[in-house]
Amino acid sequence: MHIKKIEIFTAPPPRAWMSPVIVRIHTDEGISGIGEVALAYGLGGVAGAGMVKEIAEFLLLGEDPFRIEFIWERMFRDTFWGQGGGPIIYGAMSGIDEALWDIKGKALNVPVYELLGGKCRDRLRLYANGWYVGASQPEDYGEFAQKVVADGYTAMKFDPFAIRPDGSWGYPGRVIERDMAQCVYERVKAVREAVGPNIDILIECHGNLGTTSAIQIGKRLEEFDPFFYEEPVDALNVESMKKVSENINVPIAAGERLYSRYHFRTYIEEQVLDYLQPDVGLAGGLTESKKIATYAETYNLVVAPHNCAGPVATAAAVQLDACMTNFLIQEWFPYFSEEHYALVSDPLEPKAVDGYYDIPPTPGLGIELNEDVVKDLDRIVVE
Repeated sequence: MHIKKIEIFTAPPPRAWMSPVIVRIHTDEGISGIGEVALAYGLGGVAGAGMVKEIAEFLLLGEDPFRIEFIWERMFRDTFWGQGGGPIIYGAMSGIDEALWDIKGKALNVPVYELLGGKCRDRLRLYANGWYVGASQPEDYGEFAQKVVADGYTAMKFDPFAIRPDGSWGYPGRVIERDMAQCVYERVKAVREAVGPNIDILIECHGNLGTTSAIQIGKRLEEFDPFFYEEPVDALNVESMKKVSENINVPIAAGERLYSRYHFRTYIEEQVLDYLQPDVGLAGGLTESKKIATYAETYNLVVAPHNCAGPVATAAAVQLDACMTNFLIQEWFPYFSEEHYALVSDPLEPKAVDGYYDIPPTPGLGIELNEDVVKDLDRIVVE
């Protein structure tokens, strides 16, 4: 078996503010696999698609898709920039890696998790995200949070910093203003009061705060018992993250903007984070994310994989979650538009029940692209 064609699909923005980049690798035996470059939000999707194209032309055509470790090592070394890293190169590597595992699982008629060690659990606990779009006032957050609980979720994440008190969008500066700090406090308070003490609330910061502001806000939020405080400061500043962790009594999580085991190494070895959040579509794919999780386990750390891209990324994350012994909880987006989920023929997100997802035995990643939808997307073909 060898790789004969690679397709890269891009969904032009705006598309529910998400623009997924999907990779499909075809073999000469008629088996194809799909993966996702998890640059669906922010900027970089076009560059990620271009990176996949370059790697495909230079490294993939004619290769045996079963040689996943060999191909990963070539992407890491022979691109030159893989040994430095960043979201563009590692996003491309991730999408390709997922597609290769999908091919291998389909060819052997087993789920990818069987190839990565087998299931450690039958279902996954989930936390809902994306539920607070349109919220501005504290009472909005409380009302929306109650709907999430009514849908059966026992955990939910939100960013109380991204919307200013006047309802306009804008991340805070390193030194958070007093009125914004109070607004954040009131929003988190409203959510806690709305959902009660038995629902886990997860606070997202997107790395925007300075060290001092992150500590000040974190201390104020302790009374609401957050499940974790995500990326309170820049993820690349290990010393700053460590200082925050040492000065507040809330678990710290990060990993969305860390790529490969080399970026996670110091965080793991110095026990800076309580929960690691590698994103399968950015950290180096299933191959690398499993290695990150295994290394974390030697330090008794747990993993709560990040996921904020399209339905292909969700399916890949589920395969990783199934075979990790130190899995904690999975990020889930059940409130996107139908257009978003329609990229695949049988999306996983709507199948969650009472905040859990039952792991299926479907071969490969367990999903296929919806041909009626992807035929209208922009497409790059390498053959």
